[in-house]
Amino acid sequence: MLYQSAQDFKSPDQILGMADITLYGLTTCPHCKRTLEYLKTAKAEVEVVWVDKLEGEERKKVIDKIYSISKSYSVPLIVKGERWVLGFNRDKLDELLRS
Repeated sequence: MLYQSAQDFKSPDQILGMADITLYGLTTCPHCKRTLEYLKTAKAEVEVVWVDKLEGEERKKVIDKIYSISKSYSVPLIVKGERWVLGFNRDKLDELLRS
């Protein structure tokens, strides 16, 4: 399932654990789209949270979650369990996929 709107999204904690990988991104971010395509090509099960599609408190919670994980507000942020990759980096994504 791809979270496309605030109605589809319950809470940041709900997402983690539903799929192997969670991708936090912006719909306007070319690196986010490239990362999603790369993960799809690798046949990874991915939950996508489009931060710019969220509003109000939901958006704030997700932004806080992104910062708590990476100590940055940058996207794409790709999370698998306790491991994460910030930005599109094939080598690091491949390593994350293998873990």
